[in-house]
Amino acid sequence: MATMFIDVYEIAEEGLRFDEIVEIPDASEDDPDRVEVARARLEGLARPGKRGVDFRAHLDARVMLSCGRCLERFEQPLATDFYLVLVPDGVEFAAGESEVSREDSALFYAPGGKADLGTIAAEQIYLNLPLKPVCRSDCLGLCPTCGVNRNGIECGCRREEIDPRLAPLLDFKKRKGGDRTA
Repeated sequence: MATMFIDVYEIAEEGLRFDEIVEIPDASEDDPDRVEVARARLEGLARPGKRGVDFRAHLDARVMLSCGRCLERFEQPLATDFYLVLVPDGVEFAAGESEVSREDSALFYAPGGKADLGTIAAEQIYLNLPLKPVCRSDCLGLCPTCGVNRNGIECGCRREEIDPRLAPLLDFKKRKGGDRTA
């Protein structure tokens, strides 16, 4: 699979339509929270605009994530529409600007005037990942006592349901020597 670039200097007035399966660079193998991209498709239109090349696209991807409750790997679909302004790397903010405007947040710097679709797709994937990925809504997670995945095995560990707001009082009771009644 070849890497596709968009050259911001060679976009015709009518624009450039694209529909590509893009290659996303793999994250480090040592990273336990790495995101493996099973497939990513980017389609849209790039056309000259006021500040650079207006880039409107739709991304469909399938990523492998680790569940935040049971730690099992699972496949998660991602789909998003987004807008960027591709600008060559020589374009800079005005001197003395201290705030980034809403329009500036859409800027995507294209080194040498070439924007890599794989890099654009990777950025959008990371921006659209769930904060706490869960393999399914009813995931039971790991047992806090023995560590077994409760989705597949009932471990039999005793569960005491303690209101988390009362836990500090229980801790205080244990430190003071238990239950003393006068």
